[in-house]
Amino acid sequence: MKHIHLTTIYKILFIGFLGMSLVNCEGEDGAAGPDGLDGINGIDGVNGTDGVNGQDGVGFAELTQFGSINLTLTGTRPDNDEAFTDTKVLEFTAIDANSLINFNSFTTDTDSNSITFNLLRFLNTPDEDSQEFTAGITLNVINPGNDTQEFEFTLDLNEYNMVFEDLVVLQLNDDFDNLGVKSPTSNLSITNFNFNEDTHNLRFSFSFDVDADNNGSDNDLSISGEVDVIVLENIPGIDIL
Repeated sequence: MKHIHLTTIYKILFIGFLGMSLVNCEGEDGAAGPDGLDGINGIDGVNGTDGVNGQDGVGFAELTQFGSINLTLTGTRPDNDEAFTDTKVLEFTAIDANSLINFNSFTTDTDSNSITFNLLRFLNTPDEDSQEFTAGITLNVINPGNDTQEFEFTLDLNEYNMVFEDLVVLQLNDDFDNLGVKSPTSNLSITNFNFNEDTHNLRFSFSFDVDADNNGSDNDLSISGEVDVIVLENIPGIDIL
């Protein structure tokens, strides 16, 4: 009995020693295997339905309803003698009562058989405090439609700014006429004059020259333009101020 007991004990000790040896002799990790292939991209979803268009914004139709004055100025800069041509469209009309009477109207004088047109247009929305870029025209037509038709013409430029590519600005504040009262003009030409008495649509083209001593560029200046406006009749009893 004693012999069997010792043998069993030896077997148990041997098995335990063998187990401990196996535990202490773990193998090293092998090299990482290659990455697997990328999966297939999923299908894009369907685009959603476009939203409903919003309402149109409020425009400036009320301020541009009476037409425009197009101007082209050709001259030479006073700082570097560089030639320039500047074209602008002035299409905004102040629509308060005083402005319409004084600056978008015509008056007929039957005694002298003449029609006088008074126009003023802003480059942008009218604002006398911050936006005074304007062109004003007075055109007096004597004997309209007759062979003896004559024109008396005045163009007033107020804060007329020309900005050049090198970020230089030239401002003109000049009044021109063919009567010698203001800065005198030469070679005045008024063509394509037409005034529709039913629609009050006034159209004409003009051009003239101004010498260097009579304009803010200090060089000879040529100005041309086209007028296409709707004017209101200034009836007797309403004075133009």
